[in-house]
Amino acid sequence: MKKSLLSLSLLFSMWSFAVVISGDMPLLKSATTVPNVAPTAKKAKVQAKKAALHTAAKANTAALTLDPTSYPLAKDSQWSYKDDGTSLDGTNWKSVAYSNTAWATGYAPLGYGDSQNTQISYGPDAGNKYITYYFSKDINVNLADLTDFVDFGIKRDDGAVVYVNGVEVFRDNMPTGAFNYLTTSTGIVDGADENRYFVHQVAKTFFTQGVNRIAVEMHNRDGQSSDIKFDMFVQNEATGNLVVDCEENHVGCFTSINPTAQTPNLIIPQEHRFQLMFKEGSNFTIGTGTVPGNHDFTGYHPADGSSTVGRLAVNHENNPGGVSIVNLHLNTDQSLWMMDSSQAVDIYNEALVTTNRNCSGGITPWHTAITAEEATAAGDANGDGYDDVGWLVEIDPITAMVKDYGNGQEKLWAMGRMNHENVVVNNEGTRAYYGEDGGTHCVYKFVPTVANNLTSGNVYVLKMDLPLANDEPSSTTATWVQVPNTTQVERNTLNAIAGLLGGTNFNGVEDCEISPLDGKVYFTSKGKNRVYRFTDNGTTVSNFETFVGGMSYPIETATGTVTEPWGDGNDNITFDDKGNMWLLQDGGKNYIWVVRPDHQQSNPHILLHSSMPAGSEPTGLTFTPDHKYGFFSVQHPDGGNAPQLDATGNQVNFNASAVVVFSLAENLGVNAPMADFAANEVTVDAGQTVTFTDLSTNTPTSWSWTFEGGTPATSTEENPTVTYATAGTYNVSLTATNAIGASEPAEKIDYIIVEATTGLDGVTGLDNVSIYPNPTQGNVTVQINEEAGQDVSVEVLDFLGRSVYTTTATSTGASQKIELNLEGLMGDQVFFIRLNVGDKSGSYKLIKN
Repeated sequence: MKKSLLSLSLLFSMWSFAVVISGDMPLLKSATTVPNVAPTAKKAKVQAKKAALHTAAKANTAALTLDPTSYPLAKDSQWSYKDDGTSLDGTNWKSVAYSNTAWATGYAPLGYGDSQNTQISYGPDAGNKYITYYFSKDINVNLADLTDFVDFGIKRDDGAVVYVNGVEVFRDNMPTGAFNYLTTSTGIVDGADENRYFVHQVAKTFFTQGVNRIAVEMHNRDGQSSDIKFDMFVQNEATGNLVVDCEENHVGCFTSINPTAQTPNLIIPQEHRFQLMFKEGSNFTIGTGTVPGNHDFTGYHPADGSSTVGRLAVNHENNPGGVSIVNLHLNTDQSLWMMDSSQAVDIYNEALVTTNRNCSGGITPWHTAITAEEATAAGDANGDGYDDVGWLVEIDPITAMVKDYGNGQEKLWAMGRMNHENVVVNNEGTRAYYGEDGGTHCVYKFVPTVANNLTSGNVYVLKMDLPLANDEPSSTTATWVQVPNTTQVERNTLNAIAGLLGGTNFNGVEDCEISPLDGKVYFTSKGKNRVYRFTDNGTTVSNFETFVGGMSYPIETATGTVTEPWGDGNDNITFDDKGNMWLLQDGGKNYIWVVRPDHQQSNPHILLHSSMPAGSEPTGLTFTPDHKYGFFSVQHPDGGNAPQLDATGNQVNFNASAVVVFSLAENLGVNAPMADFAANEVTVDAGQTVTFTDLSTNTPTSWSWTFEGGTPATSTEENPTVTYATAGTYNVSLTATNAIGASEPAEKIDYIIVEATTGLDGVTGLDNVSIYPNPTQGNVTVQINEEAGQDVSVEVLDFLGRSVYTTTATSTGASQKIELNLEGLMGDQVFFIRLNVGDKSGSYKLIKN
């Protein structure tokens, strides 16, 4: 009872605080267009009061002169602005020479009607608002620091004309040709586009060394518009380490699959192969029981940093839940992963009671696994003062036990109870980020008292300085608000307290990760269909923006460019060593996407990696340290999915939850052969034989040879022998096959050169004589092409000129063959064949093996 009273007292106190701060929350713009009607007297009075207050506030800032800002220009910067409805047409207000010291100043975004940092005036009449507003900003530029083209990102609601040093550099949502301060924008900007930055590239040549003026005039759609908004950033074109080099083989380099609804099979890129393992229902090798289903987060834990020997921690999102530890290694002879042992982690004891809905999680720099309980069922069965579920739990994958920091096994109480989804810890072990999928839907930061120890420390919740609008950030800044987490009551109710403190609701925070390239924190929002990112400055946040999502993207596939909606269900994310972000979706079409680090919403660079088997979703992607192999789970597929071939060369079936390992095809399992071969001789005399040797990789089991000009002309032997009877130049080709498939044909053009045999004494009148095989083991064919009815004599002489064999015949015409049997001539020798046909003759060398 005492605990309940204390909890209620605390919550009431925090609620009172929340009521006080809620009065400063700005009103959100209506999604509907404001009709062109006169305001009521009451509204007019309120608007007049606001205008008067704004005029007074502006008077306080009118004398402020802004110093030039150093390049690059960040979002939410301070601008000079003119919002009195007067025209600057015909003036030189866009150049540095023009004095804007009488203008008001304020931080962007500037505007009215929506959330902004600086509210500007729309004039005395809400039914006839000003059309044009003027903004200017001086920046100090060192030309040597600029790329050839500079990115101008503009947030414009509705139209804008942008100048650098008095010269127009681009227009956005404005008509072409001449215009004035009463010209309205081309179209209406609404929805998420009101808070998006649209990037235009401006040549470096528009800038000068030193101070440059950027001037912008914003034009509204009409005098009855409900809002206007402006902000801008200026920075170098994204190049350098943001561009992924795919000249080298890397798991993140592949051709996108074509968009598709789910099929009975896993679909992955043509460059990749997969191996199915650790399937639901198989027996644990340590302890009793079988592998539970609903595989979720997978974390690879290397043994001594190895990319070929390690452990997988696999969550099971069940009630009650669980975690499995799988010891595994790569069989380098077969390039297949082998499971050495598997066991369940004991989270069912007096200290821990139980675990529930183990969803996502994380891997710590000190090589432990953290599993996240997404459920928050009430109850304290062991009476230790903590509710039993709703926590992060740290596991030692070596012992397959919950981590003990000296107080016995316990969950990570200090990090708070909530609908946990995930956690990521920075490399120094000094910060952890995590999110809640349910409850407050907030983003949290934990700062441990001692690095690499998550049992004590401070918790903070992220609060945007301006609220999201249409799921897009209204500004780039936020604040970390500390959440009390000292007592058991505070820890049990931490998420509720965080919500009362104003933590921003992101509608399903499924994962947080830290990019290895820029150190920014990225997190998914399932409900808002986006991945956001920000820079953590300690007590505050900057550079908050939508990284990806909320729109459709062009995808380059093998068959051309297609446009595919990003879809919903943004779930797990992870980064590879190149900075590619891999995102797994548990909604929409259940894809795995890859987002290049140089991606921008206005200049997208996105690949579509895979489509899950029917009924399933991908979960928990993790990589080996060398980033050759990735592991993820296929959760709850349909039982009737069709078999398909995996890297083992066997048919597998996604009819239950399982872990998948994938890699470039060359790194995983049995591959189709790569055909190659060699001949023992490539230049021979007519009638000689050539032996071919198969050099194909990946263990072929069948061969298909083609021999131009040879006998035989084709063969299915592994290492065939071929006779070439006629002089010429000939091609040879080979296709090798194994259980995986056939190779591309290996064809060698003009590979075998067959020379006409010349006699020792020359040839007198004889044409097209072939003697084969040469070398021979005893049986020799003499083939002549002469007129019929001629006397023929064949004499074989040894190296010393002694006659060792003779035969006679009568010529029968073209392609006559005379068979010689020299098997009785012992040993390896060189012989000479003297051939007479009528009055024609010739001598030929013959080698006997």
